[in-house]
Amino acid sequence: MSNKRKEFTLTELAEKYTFFEESDLYKFYQEVDKTYKGVENNNFCNKVLLSGVEDPVIITFLKSILRGLYPLLNNENFPIVNNINSQDKHCIYLKYWLYDQLIINNFHGYDIKIIFDFLEKHKNACIKAKSPEKSCVFYNLTLEDIDDIKNLYAYSELFYETKIKNFREISKDKKYLNYFKRGFDLYRRSKIKCLSARSKEFCKEFNDYKSIYEDYKKQSAFLSCQEHFLDTLYNEDTSSSEEALLKVGTPKETVDSDFYELLKKDDLLEKSHLSKFYESLNEGYGTHNDSSCTSLSEYSLKEKTTICELLGHVENILEKWDKIYTPHQELSSNKACDYMNYWFYDRLSHVDATMCDIEIFYFLWHKYARAKHPPKKTCYNKEYSGLSKKQLRNKKTLFDFLEYYDYIKDELNKDKNENQSDYCKYIKGIFQLYKDMERKNISHSYSEELKLFHMKFVPNDELHFLEEKCPDMCLEFVFNKKLKTLCPFEEKSLSEEQKEKLKACEHLKSSSDRGHIDEKYEKFYNITNLTTYNIYKELNEEAKTDNSYSICERLIPFNDIHCGIYDLCIKVVRNLKKLSRMENKKRTDRCEFITHWVYDEIRKIPNIFSNNSYGTDAIREFFNAVYDILRKLDITNCFFNTININFDEQKEKKYLHDYFKNYNKIKNEIVCNNTECEKYCEYVTSINELYGKYINRCCYCFKFHGCKERYPDYFKCDDIYNPHNIFEKLKCNQIEKFRKGMVKVGKSNFADDHVLWLTDKYGKEEKTLLKLEKIDSSSTPEKICSEITCDPFYVAAIGAFGLMGFFLLFFILYKLTPLGSYFHNRGTRKKRNHFQKRYKTFLDDDVEFKHGNMKNRRMSLAYHQVRRPIE
Repeated sequence: MSNKRKEFTLTELAEKYTFFEESDLYKFYQEVDKTYKGVENNNFCNKVLLSGVEDPVIITFLKSILRGLYPLLNNENFPIVNNINSQDKHCIYLKYWLYDQLIINNFHGYDIKIIFDFLEKHKNACIKAKSPEKSCVFYNLTLEDIDDIKNLYAYSELFYETKIKNFREISKDKKYLNYFKRGFDLYRRSKIKCLSARSKEFCKEFNDYKSIYEDYKKQSAFLSCQEHFLDTLYNEDTSSSEEALLKVGTPKETVDSDFYELLKKDDLLEKSHLSKFYESLNEGYGTHNDSSCTSLSEYSLKEKTTICELLGHVENILEKWDKIYTPHQELSSNKACDYMNYWFYDRLSHVDATMCDIEIFYFLWHKYARAKHPPKKTCYNKEYSGLSKKQLRNKKTLFDFLEYYDYIKDELNKDKNENQSDYCKYIKGIFQLYKDMERKNISHSYSEELKLFHMKFVPNDELHFLEEKCPDMCLEFVFNKKLKTLCPFEEKSLSEEQKEKLKACEHLKSSSDRGHIDEKYEKFYNITNLTTYNIYKELNEEAKTDNSYSICERLIPFNDIHCGIYDLCIKVVRNLKKLSRMENKKRTDRCEFITHWVYDEIRKIPNIFSNNSYGTDAIREFFNAVYDILRKLDITNCFFNTININFDEQKEKKYLHDYFKNYNKIKNEIVCNNTECEKYCEYVTSINELYGKYINRCCYCFKFHGCKERYPDYFKCDDIYNPHNIFEKLKCNQIEKFRKGMVKVGKSNFADDHVLWLTDKYGKEEKTLLKLEKIDSSSTPEKICSEITCDPFYVAAIGAFGLMGFFLLFFILYKLTPLGSYFHNRGTRKKRNHFQKRYKTFLDDDVEFKHGNMKNRRMSLAYHQVRRPIE
């Protein structure tokens, strides 16, 4: 027997959760269990009925259960059993006890069949109940059926019947929560399965169980909301502590308390219709009428007083709806009704009522509004789908924020607002709430609020506005569905020890320790008014030092020797976050800049080019972090070379990349005097050397059809970008230093040079042959050649076509002339002649005599009587 099944016997469940001991099932179970373990009696049933069973273990078990069944079914004294509330569930409780015993005693399929056969055979004998209401039918179930039925009973009789406060205790252990949740799934599947398979024993058992709940409409209603509740418990973070529950009517703010205090600072609370309408509802709340509770009498509620009070307040508000709604004529009727629904979300989130209680409340609200008021002069409830108190609070919090957002935006637009930081922090919390609600919207509980949020921030530039006003808040990732959290990188404060390691490297004295800084680069390639300068300046801006990205913490141990490697990682995070929000050409361009910038910044890190392996480990760990960042941001089109990096070559590639990005600005916008032009001329002259070094490596060119760029991320092959064009445009040869001019770099070879050479050569030979045709053929026969006979292609083609023509001709002759019949009959004749020869030889060999003297020989004749057929 599976140990897993034994974990879910009633005894084990009650040991795990002691509150199950209060259930009727447990009380019944314990009472029957006493008789099962009692002293054996020798009554008539034990002696007669067990005569057909041979297995001693099964005989012992049957004797034990008969001690429990016989007195229970014959109205003998069971004070606890007879006093429990659910008298018509005795059979269910008895079966549950029996199924537990089968599992506890490790019975297998064949043993279980014997036991059920015994119960079926003698159901009208000693175990027959004296009264019909006490009768109990035992169906011949398999071990799997027993496990399923017992699971279903445990869900309905234990989980639901326990107090609502105990649900969360069960949810802390996913194993047990899944067990009870499976019970509901079994109920739902079995209702469908047993419509078409009623003859099966399992379905007979299930239908008996279901019929009991059909007699109790108020109890059967719980099944619809329990499923939602189980899903909520499963998805909810049970580690969070329970909030204190407030009673209905307790004075409190109409919006979230933190939001309420924030709005009060800038007097925004009264600007929205929302707050005013909430106040109107508070005034119209009134006291409830006890007569409203009469409609609850037919329902089973755990918090009847609370639901009665809420329902009474609904009636009060709807009776005064015209009075409440009239002062707010600028609101549409639908918007006013929305406000009322969200106001009740707040009330319901602060009462100790079950999901099923709330579901009945909404049902009666709808019923009352439909019966008492015309459709256009009332407010119906929103659809309720088993929402928890936390879900109700989330829905209202997000809705309230969206109603006030325009007023918050106005405050953020002001030049100086002391509360801007507080607004940004609250907005970040709301955006994280949106992400959580979107992720947990499995049953579409939040669909309406998510749609409103989407409409507010997607079709316009609201996100760009918030990014500008609230930088480094990760607000731009709110609609990235691949990220579970708003910020893909965890931020936390640095410890004192970490801050110590990240201090500036004051101990680095010599310039050699500072890393490799190219002074030529500083002079020629770092011109401040070029396009690339501003981009690299933005990429290299100092990052915050008070917070740490956990993804970069792995580099802190390297920072004391390789000063700046941690800061570079922080900058990479910031820059790649911005890259992830860019699209198309802008994204590609920024990726190229980031790639070249990273290699250039690594060159400047102290001791990074040391011969020991520690420097190599630092670079390896840095790029591991970079690729983790790319993966978290879902950037799949921006990569770094991390194997055998040649930093000198990467530096040259960066210079070339920057030149091509700066080309248009230099050519079209730079107007300079002699002093300024000298700086640009030095820049162009320096670039010309690199241009000549890389042009043939990077360009795959054809003489008449342009070039294919092998490395477009740092080199362009179009002749328009030749540095010599800039040299001439700036008139550098007029400057004394450059009077000798600058060598114009060209493409030294083309990919089709050889083909062009062969074509040219072949053309010349062709002309020579054409001239020979005018010479007398008798004088130069060896030099005259036909185009067909000299070209091997033509010779092969003519041969192939000739062979095909021969086969085609032969096929026609074979099919359409006597020649085909001749060849065909010839083979037949050969076969016939061969057969005749073989047959003659056989006859000659098979005869019993040959021609000769037969005087002295006997002749034997053998004959067989011919049987005439029966007519």
